This record gives sequence, C-alpha cells and structure tokens, in this order.
Amino acid sequence: MSFSLSLFLFGCATTGYRVHPELEMRSKDVKTAALISPDIKGYEFTAGGVRELRDEWCSKSRDNVEEATIKCLHDKLADVKPTPVNGEVQEELEEVYALYKAVSTSIQLHIYGPFGFPEKKKNFDYSVGSIKRILETLGADVLIFVYGSDEISTSGRKALQAGAVAIGLLTGVIVIPRGGITEVSVGTVDASGSILWYNVKRAEGGYDLRNRESAINLLTEILSDFPRFER
Repeated sequence: MSFSLSLFLFGCATTGYRVHPELEMRSKDVKTAALISPDIKGYEFTAGGVRELRDEWCSKSRDNVEEATIKCLHDKLADVKPTPVNGEVQEELEEVYALYKAVSTSIQLHIYGPFGFPEKKKNFDYSVGSIKRILETLGADVLIFVYGSDEISTSGRKALQAGAVAIGLLTGVIVIPRGGITEVSVGTVDASGSILWYNVKRAEGGYDLRNRESAINLLTEILSDFPRFER
C-alpha cells in the first residue's frame, strides 16, 4: 500500500506510538542501535493533484531525517550508528527492509486504520523474523527503520487553495483542495525480529523535510515517547 493510499484511509493526525508487551524486559539488553539509511520520498504536489518524484529532494530529505533521528535518540540510547543498506549483509538487509515495510503497512491498517484488529491493538506483537546475524555483523542490539514521504505543494497548488477559500466566502460553501502531506514512521526491531516500538505521524502542510529544522521538529514529535534504554 502506498503512502498516498494510507493517507486517504487514515487522514492527517498524530496516531500515537505502540510498544511490544515485553519492551521493558527486552530493553535491558539494548545499548547500541543500527539506524538503516532512511527511505524518504520527496514529491512535488501540483495544482492538478499529481505527485511528481524529485530525486534531489529525496536525497536532501533523507540526509536531514537521518541527522534528526540520531539527534533525537542521543539521550535515549548509548549509541546510534548510521548504517546504509550496503556492504557485507546488503542483500539480507534489503530483504528485511522490504519485509519490514510490508509489516508496517499491516500495522497502519490494523492498528491505526479502519480495519482494526482488537487483539493486535491490545497485544502489539509484530515480527519480521530473526535478524540476529545482521545485528551481529553490524555490532548492534537493534535495528531502527525510518521511512516515509513528503509532498511539497507548488505555487499553483497553493493558489488553487487560496482561490477555493475566496470562492467559498462568496458562496458560503468552502471546499479546499488538500495541501501536501508529510508522513514518516519509525520502528525498532530486536534480534528476534520483534518490533519493540513503533510510531507514525502524518500532517498536511506543516513540514518540509528538505529543511533541516523542519525535519528535526517532526522527528522530535515522533520520538518524544521513545523509551530510554539502558546506557
């Protein structure tokens, strides 16, 4: 499921973090985290409602989100190491990343979305399968995954919204086309493959991940309830 579909289903809101039922016990063994290079897609959002991928925006946003994540986790973990998806475990890591995204989609559907599973909401227990070998190779206790998308409205899109407001004031019926939406999720996975902590935030028009401070503000909100692991 694409982020655009998830936005259609769930609207724009801070959805709230979720934790594995054994987080407190398992967190005692966590000191070092490997942060997988964030996958952030940057789109230009046109007046016609078309999302056009901009590679240069993706790169800039990825770097800003990576820096922001490390900064926000500085006081939560003893060590957070940036880990690009390459090197000795590249193929295996790419497979785990793809699986993680599929599980994340399920979480958004069944925990936050309209197809909720009551049991899953009470017992947040999701897994990508054992990643023990990957963590041993990376010298880390957990993997951190960050991915999302960022739509930047064009001037034409903004003008369309302003025009809709003006017309609405005259007619008494205001229907404003949506603006660009930013959505980012963060998950922490231990050696068993269990997702220990997860959060996602989506918002319309409030962020621009090409901007360093904006990225820091967003990740600060997402990670405000991230647990303080043993140091």
